[in-house]
Formats: sequence, C-alpha cells, structure tokens
Amino acid sequence: MTNRPTLILAATAAALLLAACSSKSEQEVASGTYTDPDTGKTADYKVTKSADGEDGAVSIKTADGEVSFGGGVANAKLPAGFTAYPGARMTGGMSASGKDGESGMASFEVKGQAADVIAHFRKQAEAAGLKVSSEVKAGDMMMFSAEKGEGGKGGVQVTATQAGAMVNGTVTYGG
Repeated sequence: MTNRPTLILAATAAALLLAACSSKSEQEVASGTYTDPDTGKTADYKVTKSADGEDGAVSIKTADGEVSFGGGVANAKLPAGFTAYPGARMTGGMSASGKDGESGMASFEVKGQAADVIAHFRKQAEAAGLKVSSEVKAGDMMMFSAEKGEGGKGGVQVTATQAGAMVNGTVTYGG
C-alpha cells in the first residue's frame, strides 16, 4: 500500500491530527473521498485521532487496506513472530495492510548495547525462516537485513544505534 493516494492521505492526516487535539478517546477528524488526478481512481478515507500528545495516532482506511501511524506503543507493531527487546520502550511507528500483505516500522529505545539488540532480532529473523542478506556496522550504528528465500516477498531490516547507555532502534518489515 505505498501508492500515491495513500501517501497524499497520510500527509493530509498528519496535518489534521495536529489541528485536532481534545479527547483521549478515538475521534473522527475527517472523512471523504479522494480522486487520484493521474488515474481517476477514487478511495474513501477516514482519519481518526486516538489520543493527545506523544501517543496520538492517525488511521486511514480504504477499500484496499489500512495505514496507521503515530507515537507510542499502539502504533509500534512488530512483524508476526517478533518480540521487543526486553525492557524496550516502543516510541512510535506505522503499519499498513492490504491485498499484498502487511508492512510497517516500529521504533524503540532501550538501555543496553546495540550488539545485543541486533543479536536478539537476528535470532528471531532466522527462527522465522528469513536469511540475513546484509549487515552493516558504521560507528555507533549496526544494521542487518533479512529476507525470505529466493523469489519470496518480504523481509525485515533492523537498525540499532548506541547513544551512551541507550540504544535507539527501528524494525522495518514488509511482505
């Protein structure tokens, strides 16, 4: 679900979320129909906000699927079969689901060592049948990518950056 209407709706939704701050319960901020000027295809959408401040969220639903993003644990979804590093605080993310599967990104912070965080997620990727395809270490940042077997769709990329005693990281996945 990375088509042009979705990206335009996401940008619009972010602006609307900033403009609408009141109740902590889910509240509709906007809805309507968008027509892609290039293709003429239409998509119905609904933008909601679920909380104020750091844990705010925006969800856009169309007939093709759903996109959600924002701060806090509710928006930081890991791929199936993966668990957060022990003690990690999920700080935000986005997820999308549609006819081609699920994808997303979850960000987190945790006290510890980047190498330990990478090892934690690498073990889970290998247990899920993914094959590590690349690894990078540059300064305080470590990263690996793993993907399904040849011809398979999907995979995961994990980044962990050491910042003093803390590690800031992301898990990005698709497929």
